[in-house]
Amino acid sequence: MLGEINLAQWKCLAELIDNSVDGFLSVLRAGGQLAAPEIHIQVPMSGNPNAMVSVIDNGPGMSAEVLERAVSAGWSGNDPISALGLFGMGFNIATARLGTVTTVWTTRAGDKEWIGLKIDFDALRAQRQFKTPRLTDVKHDEGQHGTKVIIEKLKPEQRDWFARAANRTKTQDQLGRVYAAMLRPGGVPLSFKLTFCGKSVEGRRHCVWSGPGGATRTVTTARHGVVDAFQSVDRQLPPRPFCMSCWQWIGTGEDACPSCGKSDDVIQRQRSIRGWLGIQRYLSETDYGIDFLRHGRKIETANKELFMWGDGEAPEPEYPIDDPRNRGRIVGEIHLDHCRVSYTKDRFERTDPAWEDMVRLVRGEGPLRPDKASDLGYLPNETPLFKLFQVFRRSTPKPKNAGAWARLLVVPNNELAEEMAKKFHAGTAEYQTDDKWFQLVEEEDRKLLLGGSSGSPPGTPPPTPGADDVLPGFGGDGNSGPANAVPAPPAPPSPPAQATPIPSLSRQYVSHLTELKWTLKAFQVAEEHPLVEGSLPWRLRATPHSAHEFYVNVGHPIFASATMTPLDGLLAELAWTAMDFMRSRQEILTFGAILADLRARYASGYALDPATLSNEARQSLADIASAVGRNIEPSDAPTLFKSLPLDDQKQIFQKMAARGAANPQSIVSTGRFLEYAPPTVVAGFYRDHPELFLDGRCWEEPYSELNYEVPEATETARARVFRHFEALLSDAVWLADQDPADLGGVSRAKLLRALYALELLSPVDGTEAS
Repeated sequence: MLGEINLAQWKCLAELIDNSVDGFLSVLRAGGQLAAPEIHIQVPMSGNPNAMVSVIDNGPGMSAEVLERAVSAGWSGNDPISALGLFGMGFNIATARLGTVTTVWTTRAGDKEWIGLKIDFDALRAQRQFKTPRLTDVKHDEGQHGTKVIIEKLKPEQRDWFARAANRTKTQDQLGRVYAAMLRPGGVPLSFKLTFCGKSVEGRRHCVWSGPGGATRTVTTARHGVVDAFQSVDRQLPPRPFCMSCWQWIGTGEDACPSCGKSDDVIQRQRSIRGWLGIQRYLSETDYGIDFLRHGRKIETANKELFMWGDGEAPEPEYPIDDPRNRGRIVGEIHLDHCRVSYTKDRFERTDPAWEDMVRLVRGEGPLRPDKASDLGYLPNETPLFKLFQVFRRSTPKPKNAGAWARLLVVPNNELAEEMAKKFHAGTAEYQTDDKWFQLVEEEDRKLLLGGSSGSPPGTPPPTPGADDVLPGFGGDGNSGPANAVPAPPAPPSPPAQATPIPSLSRQYVSHLTELKWTLKAFQVAEEHPLVEGSLPWRLRATPHSAHEFYVNVGHPIFASATMTPLDGLLAELAWTAMDFMRSRQEILTFGAILADLRARYASGYALDPATLSNEARQSLADIASAVGRNIEPSDAPTLFKSLPLDDQKQIFQKMAARGAANPQSIVSTGRFLEYAPPTVVAGFYRDHPELFLDGRCWEEPYSELNYEVPEATETARARVFRHFEALLSDAVWLADQDPADLGGVSRAKLLRALYALELLSPVDGTEAS
């Protein structure tokens, strides 16, 4: 019956790995030394009926007495505090799930033989009792030690599952995630080597901006000072009574367990919460969140529960609410050794007081949004998650000015950042530090410093890479993309050194229609550069080893157009090169078809996505409302609120109620009522009180400060500024009120106008929404 419990294949193997790890830990806790601890796993690679599963370690081994008890269903030789596996039950479930015959061999250093036993379900049923003979085997080296678990007569469905290569790869990857903390140097609580079918299992690391052994990335903010993108967590809590019989915490100061009434099994249990939180180098709709570990094994991965706020009610997400596509990048690993887990080891028990202790220390008791926390009466928050949330919650800077991307540590071309992360996880040396990601950030900030050199519309997402791309580093791995590289003619003499690399364009490009690929480095040059002199906007230059270089003069008049960027020029050049190469072939391909194929892969990010635009409009108006509210004097706030039409006041109070605002009068008296106002109300408030939006309060343009000495001239100047922002707000309100489905039929020109309006409406620095 235990074998009928639905346990995934990797979890079956993990149960056996846990028992091996417990053996390693027992040595360390006894003060011994571990010499290169290893665990080797073998699973079927074909459908052979004689195939088997084996898990072999070089741990301390067991005595005959311990072995006999260890394989008994329902018995555990491990305590609930310091052990990963609980052997007995987990061992029986895992082995019975995979096959019907399990043999265990074990030996200790100094023993003269291997001892073992065989659990054969068919034989046990036939003999109608559960005793099995003690086995022995010759041991050639008395110093040898360890344990072997061999599972035979595999169930057909299990054998067939492992025989599929994709399933083995998936299992190896999952084990690399779960045991990542121990599969790396300096692992916690120990380091060991794990092999799967002869291949070393590498622990999957998080691709963060900073961390142990790496340069620390910090951001200086006006509100929070210097904030590190990598936040360490290390908190030792006071000991607390714990009942070893009932496996539950007891109130501080109590001597006996209230459940069993015993005091002999009550101990003072040590408690600590340690780990880290950090910012990932890329955004993802799913691949973010916090890992929670017990004794080095990840029990929960990519958990997003700490990004929710509920206060006893239905929880609402707080992160990532600022990204139009709900992509996040906060990650971390939190070790919680003293919290109970489910018997399937896939979830910490939320009823355990240890979980609540962790939540308070890592994220705080109240909302992450400071204004909402203040409304509900919570004290200021200084937890690691709060700091990261406040500084790095956005995925796009507002406003986009020089240094804006570096202040957020965001790569504008997120698809490229994700592809680079694949190189990080593959172990490619040049991608282990965050230097290449930061080059992309600096490139975008240089464009902003120079007023923009890409020619793309403001707010437009950067180009999207294809699935087979090889990224900066330019070498490739020999397995990506089609095999036909464009032949490289003899290279002209090397150009002068006045060329600035363009990381965002440097990559491998693939044309699926022609099966051609180009491994390319891109450079920005001045008009006097010998490769573009003579009024050339760009030149594609072939080099030895089938590599190419692209030189672009971004100051050329062609890039003064809103519809031409260096990427457009590059893709057109590649399409022409592909056409020239295909002339000798019988296939009939047009230039337009090839260019369309390339643009679909590398310029799809320029598409005006309706859902993204609508979400960005609502977020921009929320930012404006928040910025204005912070600049309203408390003494003026009640009067300003009462000046609103009664219908507007009613809508604001309804929104407060829907969002659970506990003290609406406090929100009104502090001037923050606009944060709960619909977009049309915000626009109307601007028409009545432009002085609260301009003069550096929300936007830099002077309004009340304008003075032309002649009253009529001053009024004319102020009216011009007023009308400019009134029109921009109207476009933003229109876009925010649109359903994304309705935007499909809107003209490109109208969408671009609204997009530019959002860019021009960005509040000044330090006015991010809260």
